[in-house]
Amino acid sequence: MLTAEFGDTPPDLIEALIYCDMTTSPDGEYLPVEERLAEILARYGDGHLVARAITESSPILITAVHRVQDQMLAVS
Repeated sequence: MLTAEFGDTPPDLIEALIYCDMTTSPDGEYLPVEERLAEILARYGDGHLVARAITESSPILITAVHRVQDQMLAVS
């Protein structure tokens, strides 16, 4: 398990990293999280391990992105 090697990562940092990854296209352009997830699924296709992982984790990824967006709005 990664936590055994690297320790626990603060949840805010994890969500910030998810936000960065899930709102950036392969070309570095901003994408809404839903479009980014669709792009990943289209690129890998049905049945691929990455597509299965993204499909399963989509609710968590979307929630994390929206939470970061809410926090950014609250401080702006």
